[in-house]
Amino acid sequence: MSEFDTDDTDNIICPHCGYEDHASWESGGDADEFEENCERCGGLMRVTRHYTVSYSSEKMGAKHD
Repeated sequence: MSEFDTDDTDNIICPHCGYEDHASWESGGDADEFEENCERCGGLMRVTRHYTVSYSSEKMGAKHD
């Protein structure tokens, strides 16, 4: 188990050294799970990408009855 909080974070956190990768969205291509080496310490980690869906709407033209 890691001594760093690495579950459900906004960015990838290295479980070896705690480094937070603020460009996490660039990692792993389209894969939901991938291996990554830490940019700071070089430690190997398995990364799982989680998705959250949200929606926005706005008025357009006349209202339909």
